[in-house]
Amino acid sequence: MKTEKIAIGCNIHGVDVNNISDAEISTLQNELYKNRIIILKNQNISDEAYCNFATRFGTPIPYLQENYHHPKFPLIFVSSNVKKDGKQIGVPRTGGYWHSDTSFEKDPKVLTMLLPKVLPSTVKRTTKFIDMNAVYKSLPKNLLNEIEGEEFIHSGRWKYKIRPEDAGIDISEMLEMIDFYAPPVNHPAILEHPYTKEKIVYATRGFTVGIKNKSLDDSQRILNEIFDFAETDQFIREVTWSLGDLIIWDNRFLAHCSGRKKAITENIHEDVKKEEETMMYRITLKDAFPLCASQLHEDVTTLQN
Repeated sequence: MKTEKIAIGCNIHGVDVNNISDAEISTLQNELYKNRIIILKNQNISDEAYCNFATRFGTPIPYLQENYHHPKFPLIFVSSNVKKDGKQIGVPRTGGYWHSDTSFEKDPKVLTMLLPKVLPSTVKRTTKFIDMNAVYKSLPKNLLNEIEGEEFIHSGRWKYKIRPEDAGIDISEMLEMIDFYAPPVNHPAILEHPYTKEKIVYATRGFTVGIKNKSLDDSQRILNEIFDFAETDQFIREVTWSLGDLIIWDNRFLAHCSGRKKAITENIHEDVKKEEETMMYRITLKDAFPLCASQLHEDVTTLQN
């Protein structure tokens, strides 16, 4: 096994997930927590083998909306604008905003695996990342003081993908439906990673919608200042994917955003039609730890009681 540092995280060569040992998986897990993201290069695996590897690496959980599921392997979330026989495969144009996967859930899936299946032929397929531990360490003191000990409110309501069956439902009904299936949740504004003990600002512009016990105006001011500070060249790192990559990252540390070019608003439908085919298979997992170190103590207290 050989590691190679990149813009963020590292490439790992010399591993075949079809024939991987428990000891190698343990080594990869340690590399993941140390590097935030690892990319296993030159993998050639079936969909079933991908799911089996995920099951050995952690505890994979199917995404809550079934329209994202692979038809045979529901653990796989299919992000795709590819059509077969005129029928859409998976859900197109996912993740084009800063977010941390499933932070809007009560029990977020802290690891993400990604397997490119179809990549554009004329443009690079990339993902942008921000290490929110680096943001924490550089955050202005006045902002840090305003969020220390607070809880952020997370919701996926503003990033819901409209489905054909949603025709005829008005926006207020749709928001009520979203909140019914995935009500807003609170998580600590600052996490202590349960393995590395590093501090992390757990917030993204896509899913973090407020601050508990603060006014709407104060919440929006503070959050926008954090996002405007974080979403800069100082912290953004971009990684280009290749076929054969199997990517794994820690959602506690990393905010991410698809690197695709933003569609022009005034001509968005025509712009979207021109986008090249792309398909990515995603699996989200829990690992052996809770979201943050404080919950390790909560679990012990619960067991004692």
